[in-house]
Amino acid sequence: MLPDPRGDDRPDIQIKIGGQAGFGIKAAGQSLARCFVAGGLHTFDLTEYPSLIRGGHNVYQVRVSPEPVHCQVTAVDILVALNQESVDTHVGELVDGGALVYDPAKVSIDGVDRAKVCAVAVPFDEIVAAAGGAPIMRNVAALGAVLGLSGYPLSYLTDSLRAQFARKAPEIAEQNVAVATAGYESGTRAECVFPFRLSPLADPPRRLLVDGNEAIGLGALAAGIGMYCAYPMTPASSLLSFMAAHDREYGVVVKHTEDEIAAMNMVVGAAFGGARAMCATAGGGFALMVEAFGLAGVSESAVVVGVFTRPGPATGLPTWTEQSDLRYVLHAAQGEFPRVILAPGDTSQAFELTWRAFNLADQLQTPVIVLGDTYLQDNRRSTEPFDLAAVTVDRGKLLTEGDTQGHPEALSDDGIYLRYKVTEDGVSLRALPGVKGACQVVNSYEHDEYGYGAQGETAANRIAQNEKRMRKLDLARATVPPPIRFGSSPKDADVSVICFGTTVQPVREAVGWLARDGVKVAALQVVTLWPFPTEDVATFLGTSKRTVVIEGNFTGQLEGLMRQECLLGVDEHLHRYDGRPFAPEQVYATLKEVADRA
Repeated sequence: MLPDPRGDDRPDIQIKIGGQAGFGIKAAGQSLARCFVAGGLHTFDLTEYPSLIRGGHNVYQVRVSPEPVHCQVTAVDILVALNQESVDTHVGELVDGGALVYDPAKVSIDGVDRAKVCAVAVPFDEIVAAAGGAPIMRNVAALGAVLGLSGYPLSYLTDSLRAQFARKAPEIAEQNVAVATAGYESGTRAECVFPFRLSPLADPPRRLLVDGNEAIGLGALAAGIGMYCAYPMTPASSLLSFMAAHDREYGVVVKHTEDEIAAMNMVVGAAFGGARAMCATAGGGFALMVEAFGLAGVSESAVVVGVFTRPGPATGLPTWTEQSDLRYVLHAAQGEFPRVILAPGDTSQAFELTWRAFNLADQLQTPVIVLGDTYLQDNRRSTEPFDLAAVTVDRGKLLTEGDTQGHPEALSDDGIYLRYKVTEDGVSLRALPGVKGACQVVNSYEHDEYGYGAQGETAANRIAQNEKRMRKLDLARATVPPPIRFGSSPKDADVSVICFGTTVQPVREAVGWLARDGVKVAALQVVTLWPFPTEDVATFLGTSKRTVVIEGNFTGQLEGLMRQECLLGVDEHLHRYDGRPFAPEQVYATLKEVADRA
Protein backbone atom coordinates (compact mmCIF):
# COMPACT_ATOMS: atom_id res chain seq x y z
CA MET A 1 0.00 0.00 0.00
CA LEU A 2 1.16 3.57 -0.68
CA PRO A 3 2.56 5.47 2.32
CA ASP A 4 0.09 7.70 4.15
CA PRO A 5 1.27 11.34 3.94
CA ARG A 6 -1.57 12.76 6.05
CA GLY A 7 0.55 12.99 9.22
CA ASP A 8 -0.03 11.81 12.79
CA ASP A 9 -2.12 14.82 13.80
CA ARG A 10 -4.54 14.56 10.88
CA PRO A 11 -8.18 15.36 11.69
CA ASP A 12 -9.82 13.10 9.09
CA ILE A 13 -11.09 9.53 9.18
CA GLN A 14 -11.80 7.27 6.22
CA ILE A 15 -14.46 4.59 6.62
CA LYS A 16 -14.90 1.72 4.18
CA ILE A 17 -17.96 -0.55 4.05
CA GLY A 18 -17.69 -3.74 2.03
CA GLY A 19 -20.15 -6.51 1.26
CA GLN A 20 -22.23 -8.37 -1.26
CA ALA A 21 -24.42 -6.47 -3.73
CA GLY A 22 -27.92 -6.21 -2.32
CA PHE A 23 -26.75 -5.40 1.22
CA GLY A 24 -27.75 -1.75 0.76
CA ILE A 25 -24.14 -0.65 1.15
CA LYS A 26 -24.28 2.62 -0.80
CA ALA A 27 -27.58 3.72 0.77
CA ALA A 28 -26.23 2.97 4.23
CA GLY A 29 -22.98 4.76 3.58
CA GLN A 30 -24.74 7.86 2.29
CA SER A 31 -26.86 7.90 5.45
CA LEU A 32 -23.60 8.00 7.37
CA ALA A 33 -22.30 10.86 5.21
CA ARG A 34 -25.50 12.83 5.83
CA CYS A 35 -24.96 12.46 9.58
CA PHE A 36 -21.50 13.96 9.32
CA VAL A 37 -22.60 16.81 7.06
CA ALA A 38 -25.47 17.62 9.44
CA GLY A 39 -22.81 18.06 12.13
CA GLY A 40 -20.89 20.54 9.99
CA LEU A 41 -18.14 18.17 8.84
CA HIS A 42 -16.75 17.81 5.32
CA THR A 43 -17.15 14.53 3.43
CA PHE A 44 -16.15 12.86 0.19
CA ASP A 45 -17.48 9.44 -0.76
CA LEU A 46 -16.43 6.85 -3.32
CA THR A 47 -18.46 3.88 -4.52
CA GLU A 48 -16.94 0.94 -6.36
CA TYR A 49 -18.99 -1.91 -7.79
CA PRO A 50 -18.70 -4.36 -10.68
CA SER A 51 -20.99 -4.28 -13.72
CA LEU A 52 -23.04 -7.30 -12.69
CA ILE A 53 -26.82 -7.50 -12.83
CA ARG A 54 -26.77 -9.38 -9.56
CA GLY A 55 -24.01 -10.15 -7.09
CA GLY A 56 -20.41 -9.08 -6.89
CA HIS A 57 -18.38 -7.30 -4.26
CA ASN A 58 -19.47 -3.72 -3.54
CA VAL A 59 -17.52 -1.10 -1.63
CA TYR A 60 -18.51 2.31 -0.29
CA GLN A 61 -16.07 4.57 1.48
CA VAL A 62 -16.44 8.01 2.98
CA ARG A 63 -13.73 10.36 4.16
CA VAL A 64 -14.83 12.82 6.84
CA SER A 65 -13.03 15.76 8.44
CA PRO A 66 -13.69 19.10 10.14
CA GLU A 67 -11.39 20.53 7.43
CA PRO A 68 -12.13 20.51 3.67
CA VAL A 69 -11.38 17.25 1.86
CA HIS A 70 -11.09 16.96 -1.91
CA CYS A 71 -11.01 13.23 -2.51
CA GLN A 72 -10.64 9.78 -1.00
CA VAL A 73 -7.37 8.43 0.35
CA THR A 74 -5.90 4.93 0.10
CA ALA A 75 -5.51 4.20 3.81
CA VAL A 76 -8.60 3.06 5.75
CA ASP A 77 -9.26 3.89 9.40
CA ILE A 78 -12.46 1.89 9.91
CA LEU A 79 -13.35 -1.16 7.84
CA VAL A 80 -16.90 -2.46 8.14
CA ALA A 81 -16.84 -6.03 6.83
CA LEU A 82 -20.33 -7.32 6.09
CA ASN A 83 -18.92 -10.51 4.57
CA GLN A 84 -15.73 -12.56 4.54
CA GLU A 85 -14.56 -11.18 1.20
CA SER A 86 -14.39 -7.70 2.69
CA VAL A 87 -11.94 -8.88 5.33
CA ASP A 88 -9.85 -10.89 2.91
CA THR A 89 -9.70 -8.08 0.36
CA HIS A 90 -9.41 -4.93 2.44
CA VAL A 91 -7.95 -5.64 5.89
CA GLY A 92 -4.49 -4.85 4.53
CA GLU A 93 -5.65 -1.28 3.82
CA LEU A 94 -6.18 -0.51 7.52
CA VAL A 95 -3.76 1.88 9.19
CA ASP A 96 -2.03 0.75 12.38
CA GLY A 97 -4.65 0.99 15.09
CA GLY A 98 -7.46 1.01 12.55
CA ALA A 99 -10.73 -0.70 13.42
CA LEU A 100 -12.29 -3.79 11.85
CA VAL A 101 -16.03 -3.96 12.54
CA TYR A 102 -17.48 -7.41 11.86
CA ASP A 103 -20.08 -10.00 12.91
CA PRO A 104 -18.21 -12.96 14.47
CA ALA A 105 -21.08 -15.27 13.54
CA LYS A 106 -20.53 -14.52 9.84
CA VAL A 107 -16.90 -13.52 9.47
CA SER A 108 -13.63 -15.08 10.60
CA ILE A 109 -10.69 -12.83 11.40
CA ASP A 110 -8.17 -15.61 11.91
CA GLY A 111 -4.87 -14.34 10.64
CA VAL A 112 -5.64 -10.68 11.37
CA ASP A 113 -2.87 -9.09 13.46
CA ARG A 114 -4.73 -8.03 16.62
CA ALA A 115 -1.71 -6.02 17.73
CA LYS A 116 -2.20 -3.66 14.76
CA VAL A 117 -5.96 -3.88 14.24
CA CYS A 118 -8.72 -2.91 16.66
CA ALA A 119 -11.18 -5.78 16.13
CA VAL A 120 -14.75 -4.79 17.07
CA ALA A 121 -17.21 -7.69 17.17
CA VAL A 122 -20.80 -6.57 16.58
CA PRO A 123 -23.55 -9.24 16.33
CA PHE A 124 -25.39 -7.60 13.41
CA ASP A 125 -27.90 -10.40 12.83
CA GLU A 126 -28.72 -10.78 16.53
CA ILE A 127 -29.32 -7.04 16.86
CA VAL A 128 -31.65 -6.99 13.85
CA ALA A 129 -33.56 -10.05 15.07
CA ALA A 130 -34.04 -8.54 18.53
CA ALA A 131 -35.57 -5.43 16.95
CA GLY A 132 -37.85 -7.51 14.70
CA GLY A 133 -36.30 -5.97 11.61
CA ALA A 134 -35.43 -7.17 8.11
CA PRO A 135 -31.97 -8.66 7.39
CA ILE A 136 -30.92 -5.61 5.33
CA MET A 137 -30.99 -3.57 8.56
CA ARG A 138 -27.67 -5.10 9.54
CA ASN A 139 -26.02 -2.21 7.74
CA VAL A 140 -27.80 0.21 10.10
CA ALA A 141 -26.30 -1.68 13.05
CA ALA A 142 -22.92 -1.23 11.38
CA LEU A 143 -23.46 2.52 11.05
CA GLY A 144 -24.32 2.74 14.74
CA ALA A 145 -21.16 0.84 15.60
CA VAL A 146 -19.04 3.25 13.51
CA LEU A 147 -20.47 6.27 15.31
CA GLY A 148 -20.05 4.64 18.71
CA LEU A 149 -16.46 3.72 17.92
CA SER A 150 -15.56 7.24 16.77
CA GLY A 151 -17.48 9.02 19.53
CA TYR A 152 -19.89 10.81 17.20
CA PRO A 153 -23.35 11.47 18.72
CA LEU A 154 -25.97 8.85 17.87
CA SER A 155 -28.72 11.46 17.58
CA TYR A 156 -27.50 12.51 14.13
CA LEU A 157 -28.12 9.00 12.85
CA THR A 158 -31.45 8.41 14.58
CA ASP A 159 -32.78 11.79 13.38
CA SER A 160 -31.70 10.91 9.84
CA LEU A 161 -33.38 7.51 10.01
CA ARG A 162 -36.67 8.96 11.24
CA ALA A 163 -36.62 11.52 8.43
CA GLN A 164 -35.68 8.87 5.86
CA PHE A 165 -38.55 6.57 6.82
CA ALA A 166 -41.12 9.26 7.63
CA ARG A 167 -43.41 8.10 4.81
CA LYS A 168 -43.21 4.45 5.82
CA ALA A 169 -45.10 2.71 8.59
CA PRO A 170 -43.98 4.20 11.96
CA GLU A 171 -42.63 0.88 13.21
CA ILE A 172 -40.09 0.72 10.37
CA ALA A 173 -38.37 3.91 11.50
CA GLU A 174 -38.37 2.79 15.12
CA GLN A 175 -36.96 -0.63 14.23
CA ASN A 176 -34.11 1.10 12.42
CA VAL A 177 -33.53 3.39 15.39
CA ALA A 178 -33.43 0.41 17.75
CA VAL A 179 -30.93 -1.38 15.51
CA ALA A 180 -28.73 1.72 15.23
CA THR A 181 -28.81 2.21 19.01
CA ALA A 182 -27.76 -1.37 19.72
CA GLY A 183 -24.96 -1.08 17.14
CA TYR A 184 -23.83 2.19 18.73
CA GLU A 185 -23.63 0.56 22.14
CA SER A 186 -21.52 -2.25 20.70
CA GLY A 187 -19.13 0.31 19.23
CA THR A 188 -18.74 2.17 22.52
CA ARG A 189 -18.02 -1.12 24.33
CA ALA A 190 -15.10 -2.06 22.07
CA GLU A 191 -12.38 -3.72 24.11
CA CYS A 192 -9.57 -2.16 22.08
CA VAL A 193 -8.72 1.54 21.94
CA PHE A 194 -9.58 3.26 18.67
CA PRO A 195 -7.36 6.38 18.44
CA PHE A 196 -9.38 8.51 16.00
CA ARG A 197 -12.40 10.56 17.10
CA LEU A 198 -15.05 12.66 15.37
CA SER A 199 -17.13 15.47 16.84
CA PRO A 200 -19.80 17.73 15.31
CA LEU A 201 -19.14 21.45 15.16
CA ALA A 202 -20.77 23.66 17.78
CA ASP A 203 -22.57 25.76 15.15
CA PRO A 204 -22.79 23.54 12.04
CA PRO A 205 -22.92 25.45 8.73
CA ARG A 206 -25.39 24.39 6.08
CA ARG A 207 -23.84 22.34 3.30
CA LEU A 208 -25.08 20.33 0.35
CA LEU A 209 -24.24 16.68 -0.22
CA VAL A 210 -24.45 16.09 -3.96
CA ASP A 211 -22.87 14.01 -6.70
CA GLY A 212 -21.86 15.29 -10.12
CA ASN A 213 -25.11 14.34 -11.83
CA GLU A 214 -27.15 16.19 -9.21
CA ALA A 215 -24.87 19.23 -9.52
CA ILE A 216 -25.21 19.23 -13.32
CA GLY A 217 -28.97 18.81 -13.00
CA LEU A 218 -29.16 21.76 -10.62
CA GLY A 219 -27.02 23.83 -12.98
CA ALA A 220 -29.34 23.00 -15.87
CA LEU A 221 -32.42 23.94 -13.85
CA ALA A 222 -30.79 27.21 -12.78
CA ALA A 223 -30.07 27.94 -16.46
CA GLY A 224 -33.74 27.55 -17.36
CA ILE A 225 -33.55 24.26 -19.25
CA GLY A 226 -36.72 23.50 -21.17
CA MET A 227 -36.09 19.94 -22.38
CA TYR A 228 -33.89 17.05 -21.25
CA CYS A 229 -33.67 13.85 -23.26
CA ALA A 230 -31.67 10.71 -22.54
CA TYR A 231 -31.47 6.97 -22.76
CA PRO A 232 -30.07 5.52 -19.51
CA MET A 233 -26.38 4.62 -19.61
CA THR A 234 -24.00 4.46 -16.68
CA PRO A 235 -22.78 6.87 -15.34
CA ALA A 236 -25.32 9.32 -16.81
CA SER A 237 -28.44 7.39 -15.78
CA SER A 238 -29.06 9.12 -12.45
CA LEU A 239 -29.13 12.52 -14.18
CA LEU A 240 -32.20 11.34 -16.10
CA SER A 241 -33.78 10.25 -12.82
CA PHE A 242 -32.93 13.58 -11.20
CA MET A 243 -34.44 15.61 -14.04
CA ALA A 244 -37.57 13.44 -14.09
CA ALA A 245 -38.02 13.98 -10.35
CA HIS A 246 -38.07 17.76 -10.83
CA ASP A 247 -39.75 18.18 -14.22
CA ARG A 248 -43.14 19.44 -13.04
CA GLU A 249 -41.68 21.68 -10.36
CA TYR A 250 -39.51 23.50 -12.89
CA GLY A 251 -41.58 23.11 -16.06
CA VAL A 252 -39.08 20.92 -17.89
CA VAL A 253 -40.02 18.36 -20.54
CA VAL A 254 -38.07 15.21 -19.66
CA LYS A 255 -38.06 12.41 -22.23
CA HIS A 256 -36.71 8.91 -21.73
CA THR A 257 -36.10 8.22 -25.41
CA GLU A 258 -35.99 4.87 -27.18
CA ASP A 259 -32.27 5.32 -27.85
CA GLU A 260 -29.47 7.88 -27.90
CA ILE A 261 -30.07 8.73 -31.57
CA ALA A 262 -33.53 9.96 -30.72
CA ALA A 263 -32.27 11.88 -27.70
CA MET A 264 -29.77 13.92 -29.72
CA ASN A 265 -32.23 14.60 -32.54
CA MET A 266 -34.92 15.68 -30.09
CA VAL A 267 -32.73 18.23 -28.35
CA VAL A 268 -31.74 19.67 -31.75
CA GLY A 269 -35.44 20.05 -32.53
CA ALA A 270 -36.13 21.56 -29.12
CA ALA A 271 -33.34 24.10 -29.62
CA PHE A 272 -34.82 25.06 -32.99
CA GLY A 273 -38.09 25.74 -31.20
CA GLY A 274 -36.34 28.00 -28.69
CA ALA A 275 -36.01 25.74 -25.67
CA ARG A 276 -32.78 25.34 -23.80
CA ALA A 277 -32.11 21.66 -24.41
CA MET A 278 -29.68 19.04 -23.14
CA CYS A 279 -28.96 15.34 -23.43
CA ALA A 280 -26.34 13.25 -21.62
CA THR A 281 -24.80 9.82 -21.98
CA ALA A 282 -21.52 7.90 -21.75
CA GLY A 283 -19.05 7.29 -24.57
CA GLY A 284 -20.95 4.36 -26.07
CA GLY A 285 -24.19 6.33 -26.18
CA PHE A 286 -22.42 9.33 -27.66
CA ALA A 287 -21.24 7.07 -30.50
CA LEU A 288 -24.88 6.74 -31.50
CA MET A 289 -25.40 10.48 -31.17
CA VAL A 290 -22.48 11.50 -33.36
CA GLU A 291 -24.32 11.93 -36.68
CA ALA A 292 -27.03 14.04 -35.03
CA PHE A 293 -24.29 15.90 -33.15
CA GLY A 294 -22.99 16.91 -36.58
CA LEU A 295 -26.53 18.04 -37.42
CA ALA A 296 -26.35 20.35 -34.42
CA GLY A 297 -23.06 21.69 -35.76
CA VAL A 298 -24.17 22.41 -39.33
CA SER A 299 -27.60 23.71 -38.28
CA GLU A 300 -25.93 25.91 -35.64
CA SER A 301 -28.16 24.56 -32.90
CA ALA A 302 -27.63 25.69 -29.31
CA VAL A 303 -27.52 22.35 -27.49
CA VAL A 304 -25.67 21.11 -24.41
CA VAL A 305 -24.38 17.53 -24.42
CA GLY A 306 -23.08 15.71 -21.36
CA VAL A 307 -20.50 13.02 -22.15
CA PHE A 308 -19.51 11.17 -19.00
CA THR A 309 -16.51 8.94 -19.53
CA ARG A 310 -16.12 5.34 -18.49
CA PRO A 311 -13.30 3.09 -19.73
CA GLY A 312 -13.66 1.77 -23.29
CA PRO A 313 -13.41 0.60 -25.96
CA ALA A 314 -16.86 -0.89 -26.61
CA THR A 315 -18.66 -1.72 -23.36
CA GLY A 316 -15.35 -1.56 -21.51
CA LEU A 317 -15.71 -1.15 -17.75
CA PRO A 318 -19.22 0.29 -17.40
CA THR A 319 -19.07 1.16 -13.69
CA TRP A 320 -15.51 2.47 -13.46
CA THR A 321 -13.82 5.72 -14.44
CA GLU A 322 -11.32 7.16 -16.93
CA GLN A 323 -10.43 10.33 -18.84
CA SER A 324 -10.02 8.74 -22.25
CA ASP A 325 -12.79 10.45 -24.27
CA LEU A 326 -11.14 13.86 -24.69
CA ARG A 327 -9.93 13.33 -28.25
CA TYR A 328 -13.15 11.49 -29.06
CA VAL A 329 -15.45 14.39 -28.20
CA LEU A 330 -13.06 16.88 -29.78
CA HIS A 331 -13.25 15.18 -33.20
CA ALA A 332 -16.70 13.51 -33.09
CA ALA A 333 -18.78 13.81 -36.32
CA GLN A 334 -17.60 14.03 -39.88
CA GLY A 335 -16.23 17.29 -41.19
CA GLU A 336 -15.27 20.33 -39.15
CA PHE A 337 -17.40 22.64 -37.05
CA PRO A 338 -16.87 24.62 -33.86
CA ARG A 339 -17.69 23.17 -30.46
CA VAL A 340 -16.87 24.04 -26.88
CA ILE A 341 -15.67 21.40 -24.40
CA LEU A 342 -15.86 22.14 -20.68
CA ALA A 343 -14.48 19.73 -18.06
CA PRO A 344 -15.62 20.27 -14.45
CA GLY A 345 -13.33 19.03 -11.72
CA ASP A 346 -15.79 18.83 -8.82
CA THR A 347 -19.46 19.33 -8.01
CA SER A 348 -19.21 23.11 -7.56
CA GLN A 349 -17.61 23.43 -10.98
CA ALA A 350 -20.16 21.01 -12.43
CA PHE A 351 -22.98 23.32 -11.33
CA GLU A 352 -21.32 26.49 -12.62
CA LEU A 353 -20.01 25.10 -15.90
CA THR A 354 -23.42 23.63 -16.73
CA TRP A 355 -25.31 26.90 -16.50
CA ARG A 356 -22.47 28.59 -18.34
CA ALA A 357 -22.66 25.90 -21.02
CA PHE A 358 -26.24 26.92 -21.83
CA ASN A 359 -25.18 30.56 -22.19
CA LEU A 360 -22.26 29.62 -24.43
CA ALA A 361 -24.46 27.41 -26.60
CA ASP A 362 -26.89 30.29 -27.12
CA GLN A 363 -24.23 32.95 -27.61
CA LEU A 364 -22.26 30.86 -30.11
CA GLN A 365 -25.17 28.90 -31.63
CA THR A 366 -23.11 25.73 -31.56
CA PRO A 367 -22.97 22.56 -29.42
CA VAL A 368 -21.29 22.68 -26.01
CA ILE A 369 -20.03 19.48 -24.38
CA VAL A 370 -19.77 19.02 -20.62
CA LEU A 371 -17.12 16.33 -20.30
CA GLY A 372 -17.38 14.38 -17.04
CA ASP A 373 -16.58 10.89 -15.81
CA THR A 374 -17.79 8.25 -13.40
CA TYR A 375 -15.62 9.65 -10.61
CA LEU A 376 -17.53 12.93 -10.81
CA GLN A 377 -21.00 11.70 -11.69
CA ASP A 378 -21.41 8.89 -9.15
CA ASN A 379 -19.68 10.18 -6.02
CA ARG A 380 -20.92 12.68 -3.47
CA ARG A 381 -19.05 15.49 -1.80
CA SER A 382 -20.14 18.05 0.75
CA THR A 383 -20.08 21.55 -0.68
CA GLU A 384 -21.21 25.04 0.11
CA PRO A 385 -24.65 25.92 -1.29
CA PHE A 386 -24.33 26.87 -4.95
CA ASP A 387 -24.28 30.57 -5.70
CA LEU A 388 -27.61 31.14 -7.43
CA ALA A 389 -27.05 34.90 -7.40
CA ALA A 390 -24.14 34.43 -9.80
CA VAL A 391 -26.28 32.61 -12.39
CA THR A 392 -27.05 34.65 -15.49
CA VAL A 393 -29.13 33.79 -18.53
CA ASP A 394 -27.81 35.08 -21.85
CA ARG A 395 -29.68 33.87 -24.92
CA GLY A 396 -27.35 35.64 -27.35
CA LYS A 397 -28.70 36.85 -30.70
CA LEU A 398 -32.21 35.46 -30.28
CA LEU A 399 -35.43 37.00 -31.54
CA THR A 400 -38.39 35.45 -29.70
CA GLU A 401 -41.22 37.71 -30.79
CA GLY A 402 -42.10 40.59 -33.09
CA ASP A 403 -41.06 41.00 -36.71
CA THR A 404 -37.77 40.33 -38.46
CA GLN A 405 -38.24 43.57 -40.38
CA GLY A 406 -37.10 45.41 -37.29
CA HIS A 407 -33.68 43.79 -37.68
CA PRO A 408 -32.25 44.82 -41.04
CA GLU A 409 -28.85 43.33 -40.10
CA ALA A 410 -30.43 39.88 -40.48
CA LEU A 411 -32.16 40.52 -43.82
CA SER A 412 -31.19 40.23 -47.46
CA ASP A 413 -31.19 43.25 -49.72
CA ASP A 414 -34.79 42.46 -50.67
CA GLY A 415 -35.90 42.15 -47.03
CA ILE A 416 -35.91 38.35 -46.60
CA TYR A 417 -34.77 36.86 -43.29
CA LEU A 418 -31.38 35.13 -43.55
CA ARG A 419 -31.02 32.50 -40.84
CA TYR A 420 -27.35 31.98 -41.74
CA LYS A 421 -26.37 35.54 -42.58
CA VAL A 422 -22.59 35.78 -42.85
CA THR A 423 -21.45 37.99 -39.97
CA GLU A 424 -18.14 39.24 -38.63
CA ASP A 425 -18.31 37.14 -35.45
CA GLY A 426 -19.86 34.11 -37.18
CA VAL A 427 -23.15 34.33 -35.25
CA SER A 428 -26.39 35.15 -37.09
CA LEU A 429 -29.63 36.44 -35.62
CA ARG A 430 -31.72 33.43 -34.63
CA ALA A 431 -35.47 34.00 -34.98
CA LEU A 432 -37.84 31.47 -33.47
CA PRO A 433 -40.71 29.89 -35.40
CA GLY A 434 -43.70 32.17 -35.02
CA VAL A 435 -41.76 35.40 -35.32
CA LYS A 436 -43.22 37.33 -38.26
CA GLY A 437 -41.05 37.02 -41.34
CA ALA A 438 -38.88 34.24 -39.89
CA CYS A 439 -39.34 31.82 -42.74
CA GLN A 440 -36.40 29.42 -42.71
CA VAL A 441 -35.28 25.93 -43.64
CA VAL A 442 -32.96 24.12 -41.21
CA ASN A 443 -31.58 20.74 -42.23
CA SER A 444 -28.37 18.70 -42.38
CA TYR A 445 -27.15 19.99 -45.76
CA GLU A 446 -24.62 22.70 -46.35
CA HIS A 447 -26.74 25.78 -46.91
CA ASP A 448 -26.62 29.30 -48.13
CA GLU A 449 -27.63 32.29 -46.01
CA TYR A 450 -31.32 31.47 -46.44
CA GLY A 451 -30.82 27.91 -45.23
CA TYR A 452 -31.53 26.31 -48.60
CA GLY A 453 -31.21 26.95 -52.31
CA ALA A 454 -29.07 26.20 -55.33
CA GLN A 455 -26.17 28.25 -53.98
CA GLY A 456 -25.64 25.79 -51.10
CA GLU A 457 -23.16 23.59 -52.99
CA THR A 458 -21.14 26.27 -54.76
CA ALA A 459 -17.51 26.58 -53.75
CA ALA A 460 -17.90 30.24 -52.80
CA ASN A 461 -20.86 29.53 -50.54
CA ARG A 462 -19.14 26.57 -48.92
CA ILE A 463 -16.13 28.71 -48.10
CA ALA A 464 -18.30 31.53 -46.76
CA GLN A 465 -20.43 29.31 -44.51
CA ASN A 466 -17.53 27.16 -43.31
CA GLU A 467 -15.46 30.19 -42.39
CA LYS A 468 -18.50 31.83 -40.79
CA ARG A 469 -19.00 28.86 -38.46
CA MET A 470 -15.34 28.56 -37.57
CA ARG A 471 -15.10 32.26 -36.66
CA LYS A 472 -17.20 31.38 -33.62
CA LEU A 473 -14.08 29.89 -32.07
CA ASP A 474 -12.54 33.36 -31.94
CA LEU A 475 -15.61 34.61 -30.08
CA ALA A 476 -15.51 31.56 -27.83
CA ARG A 477 -11.90 32.21 -26.81
CA ALA A 478 -13.00 35.53 -25.36
CA THR A 479 -15.95 34.09 -23.43
CA VAL A 480 -15.10 30.57 -22.19
CA PRO A 481 -13.84 29.95 -18.62
CA PRO A 482 -10.04 30.24 -18.34
CA PRO A 483 -7.75 27.70 -16.63
CA ILE A 484 -7.63 27.72 -12.82
CA ARG A 485 -4.32 28.19 -11.03
CA PHE A 486 -3.62 27.15 -7.45
CA GLY A 487 -0.62 26.40 -5.29
CA SER A 488 2.61 28.35 -5.74
CA SER A 489 3.64 30.60 -8.60
CA PRO A 490 5.28 28.54 -11.39
CA LYS A 491 8.34 30.80 -11.18
CA ASP A 492 8.86 29.89 -7.52
CA ALA A 493 7.61 26.29 -7.56
CA ASP A 494 9.82 23.23 -7.34
CA VAL A 495 7.49 21.45 -9.75
CA SER A 496 4.46 22.47 -11.84
CA VAL A 497 1.53 20.18 -12.61
CA ILE A 498 -1.18 20.39 -15.27
CA CYS A 499 -4.42 18.40 -15.25
CA PHE A 500 -8.04 18.50 -16.38
CA GLY A 501 -11.38 17.30 -15.03
CA THR A 502 -11.67 15.33 -11.82
CA THR A 503 -7.94 14.64 -11.55
CA VAL A 504 -7.81 18.08 -9.97
CA GLN A 505 -9.30 16.65 -6.77
CA PRO A 506 -6.42 14.33 -5.80
CA VAL A 507 -3.97 16.93 -7.18
CA ARG A 508 -5.37 19.57 -4.80
CA GLU A 509 -5.04 17.16 -1.89
CA ALA A 510 -1.45 16.27 -2.79
CA VAL A 511 -0.45 19.91 -3.33
CA GLY A 512 -1.62 20.70 0.21
CA TRP A 513 0.41 17.84 1.69
CA LEU A 514 3.50 18.84 -0.28
CA ALA A 515 3.22 22.46 0.86
CA ARG A 516 3.12 21.23 4.46
CA ASP A 517 6.31 19.27 3.75
CA GLY A 518 8.08 22.27 2.23
CA VAL A 519 7.68 21.35 -1.45
CA LYS A 520 6.29 24.18 -3.59
CA VAL A 521 3.93 23.05 -6.34
CA ALA A 522 2.25 25.19 -8.98
CA ALA A 523 -0.92 23.69 -10.46
CA LEU A 524 -3.02 24.51 -13.50
CA GLN A 525 -6.44 22.97 -14.14
CA VAL A 526 -7.49 23.27 -17.79
CA VAL A 527 -11.24 23.91 -17.55
CA THR A 528 -12.02 24.68 -21.20
CA LEU A 529 -10.44 21.97 -23.32
CA TRP A 530 -11.68 23.44 -26.60
CA PRO A 531 -11.01 26.03 -27.82
CA PHE A 532 -7.72 25.23 -26.15
CA PRO A 533 -6.33 28.00 -23.86
CA THR A 534 -3.05 28.12 -25.76
CA GLU A 535 -1.71 31.37 -24.34
CA ASP A 536 -2.46 30.53 -20.70
CA VAL A 537 -0.95 27.05 -20.93
CA ALA A 538 2.11 28.24 -22.87
CA THR A 539 2.77 30.95 -20.28
CA PHE A 540 2.46 28.43 -17.46
CA LEU A 541 4.82 26.00 -19.16
CA GLY A 542 7.28 28.73 -20.13
CA THR A 543 7.65 30.00 -16.57
CA SER A 544 7.89 26.58 -14.88
CA LYS A 545 11.11 24.85 -13.83
CA ARG A 546 9.87 21.26 -14.07
CA THR A 547 6.50 20.19 -15.48
CA VAL A 548 4.25 17.15 -15.00
CA VAL A 549 0.97 16.30 -16.75
CA ILE A 550 -1.42 14.04 -14.83
CA GLU A 551 -4.38 12.46 -16.63
CA GLY A 552 -6.48 9.32 -16.51
CA ASN A 553 -5.74 7.73 -19.87
CA PHE A 554 -3.01 5.71 -21.59
CA THR A 555 -1.99 7.92 -24.51
CA GLY A 556 -1.66 11.30 -22.82
CA GLN A 557 -4.48 13.10 -24.59
CA LEU A 558 -4.14 16.41 -22.73
CA GLU A 559 -0.37 16.32 -23.15
CA GLY A 560 -0.84 15.76 -26.88
CA LEU A 561 -3.16 18.76 -27.12
CA MET A 562 -0.59 20.88 -25.31
CA ARG A 563 2.11 19.87 -27.79
CA GLN A 564 -0.26 20.45 -30.71
CA GLU A 565 -1.50 23.86 -29.63
CA CYS A 566 1.46 25.29 -27.69
CA LEU A 567 4.35 23.57 -29.52
CA LEU A 568 5.78 22.87 -26.07
CA GLY A 569 6.44 19.61 -24.26
CA VAL A 570 6.58 18.63 -20.60
CA ASP A 571 9.21 16.89 -18.53
CA GLU A 572 7.17 14.11 -16.92
CA HIS A 573 3.73 12.56 -16.99
CA LEU A 574 1.62 10.33 -14.77
CA HIS A 575 -1.14 8.24 -16.36
CA ARG A 576 -3.71 5.93 -14.80
CA TYR A 577 -5.98 3.70 -16.88
CA ASP A 578 -7.08 0.79 -14.67
CA GLY A 579 -10.58 2.18 -14.15
CA ARG A 580 -9.76 3.63 -10.74
CA PRO A 581 -9.36 7.32 -9.88
CA PHE A 582 -5.98 8.71 -8.94
CA ALA A 583 -5.07 8.38 -5.27
CA PRO A 584 -3.65 11.59 -3.79
CA GLU A 585 -0.84 9.51 -2.27
CA GLN A 586 0.11 8.47 -5.80
CA VAL A 587 0.18 12.09 -6.97
CA TYR A 588 2.10 13.14 -3.84
CA ALA A 589 4.79 10.50 -4.37
CA THR A 590 5.21 11.37 -8.06
CA LEU A 591 5.45 15.13 -7.58
CA LYS A 592 7.80 14.79 -4.61
CA GLU A 593 10.11 12.54 -6.62
CA VAL A 594 10.16 14.98 -9.52
CA ALA A 595 10.80 17.92 -7.16
CA ASP A 596 13.63 16.05 -5.45
CA ARG A 597 15.29 15.41 -8.82
CA ALA A 598 14.89 18.96 -10.08
